[in-house]
Amino acid sequence: MSFDSLDGFIVVEGSYPLLITALHGFGTDMYKHVVKVLRKCLRRLGYDKLFGFYNELGHFLRYGSAVDLFTWEIAYKVAVSENAWAVLPTLSKVDFVDGLAMPDYNLNKWYAEKSPFWLFVEDVVRRYGVRVVVDIHGMKNVSKWPDICISTRGFSSASKQLAEIIANVFRSYKLKTAFDYPFFGGAFIAYFGKPPQVEALAIEIKRSLRFYKSNIPAIVREAVKAVKKYIEMQNSL
Repeated sequence: MSFDSLDGFIVVEGSYPLLITALHGFGTDMYKHVVKVLRKCLRRLGYDKLFGFYNELGHFLRYGSAVDLFTWEIAYKVAVSENAWAVLPTLSKVDFVDGLAMPDYNLNKWYAEKSPFWLFVEDVVRRYGVRVVVDIHGMKNVSKWPDICISTRGFSSASKQLAEIIANVFRSYKLKTAFDYPFFGGAFIAYFGKPPQVEALAIEIKRSLRFYKSNIPAIVREAVKAVKKYIEMQNSL
């Protein structure tokens, strides 16, 4: 990470072969309310079929939200407390950055493959022998959804053993936990997850668990401690 230029991310150097991020952790939560009101106004004005002709407006309405609230803070605090690596964006997924060949800064899409963020993560994984990559996300308060979703792309980006270890930690706190539901996992973990050498997964946290003064960072930290023990076990084989 350069201290003399703007890169679109910051880095916390760790001493453990574990990397934590929150790809959608930066931005404003107000965005979703603005989009909701704008969409409602467009529908009432009968512009549903017309706004697509306006590129800027179409881009603005592409996403229903701009941030997974508090996930940046969760990732940062857990990484620092557990001596893990952290690479964290300083732009929202809805932002467009001049000079980057990307339609927006959504780092969980395949078009981010050659982004400075992905390239830096790849360098850290290779150079420091990172064994596990954890991407922290947020999900809405949909009643039928679990409290925690562990996304592994059908256990192709991370082993079932690792996913179960993490799930057991959350379940010990009486949190309903599921695998790959409602989210299967995005391009980021698909790219970096190459078991058994490197495992990558996403932890999706329900909105009801992410509020001011919530203890969810402490719970996620316990899950990360379990991941560290898993890495030690794998390294001893």
